[in-house]
Amino acid sequence: MPSVIRFLCFFALLSPLKAQQLDHFDLILLSASIGPDSIWKPGAPRFLSQFNPQGYNNQPSFVSASELYLTVQTPEDTTQTDIWSLNLGTQTRLRITATEKTAEYSPLLMPGGKRFSAVRVEEDGAQHLWSFPLDRSDNGRVEFSKISDVGYHCWVNDTLAALFIVGKSPQPHQLFTAGIKSQQLSRVASNVGRSLVALPNNRFAFVAKSTEQTWFLKIWDVRKQSAQIVVKMPVGTEDFSVLPDGTYIAGNNAKLFQYKPGRNADWVEIADLSKYGVKQITRIATNKAGKIVVVVQ
Repeated sequence: MPSVIRFLCFFALLSPLKAQQLDHFDLILLSASIGPDSIWKPGAPRFLSQFNPQGYNNQPSFVSASELYLTVQTPEDTTQTDIWSLNLGTQTRLRITATEKTAEYSPLLMPGGKRFSAVRVEEDGAQHLWSFPLDRSDNGRVEFSKISDVGYHCWVNDTLAALFIVGKSPQPHQLFTAGIKSQQLSRVASNVGRSLVALPNNRFAFVAKSTEQTWFLKIWDVRKQSAQIVVKMPVGTEDFSVLPDGTYIAGNNAKLFQYKPGRNADWVEIADLSKYGVKQITRIATNKAGKIVVVVQ
């Protein structure tokens, strides 16, 4: 990463993490403010992954206004990934999980704010959704014991989750909802992207890949059991997040774009990170304070 960033101071779903060194990714924190034209302006970049300069740093998720959880693998450990915490205020870090025979990834704060969920790759390669207390008072529990092959997820409400189920080749990845009590899968869509973002009123957003080149951002309404197209995604982009006013944000190559329903006719460029040495933006995390964390290469 270039010196200017220093001064501004999925992994493979289809195979278990056994003796596998994952690609290197970096994290950059941006602070964004919204202008009178409803255009968000990201700035003040800060490099977050200097503690693991050659390792895997990915899947960031805010668990509070100043604390970020992420998936980490260090070059010294090629057997697994663990969940780490970064405190953006004190600039300190803490390893949250340190399991020897399983791997954890995709951390996400659960409704209620007392636990976080994460996908665990078991010793036999099965992928289940677990939850863990933020205060580390227990060792966690599996939330969907009857549902395996979970790749990604989001919580629609206290008891209902949207689950990205990894397709066994040549089958595509599938999107379902499932309740903790029923443990029953209800199909939403096929051939979907990995980003799932919860929205108010029992809705969530996802990317539907209609063809190799045509991908749509959609909203699924659990009550209506129907999907609504929001906007066509930039070519090749499946990662997105939502800013505090309901504006969608996504990256394409080294640029950040926004789309606000009812305001923007299409995606609008809001930042170009190539001046910081960024070539590709992948995952994005946001919080209510307008903080943006991007995963870059």
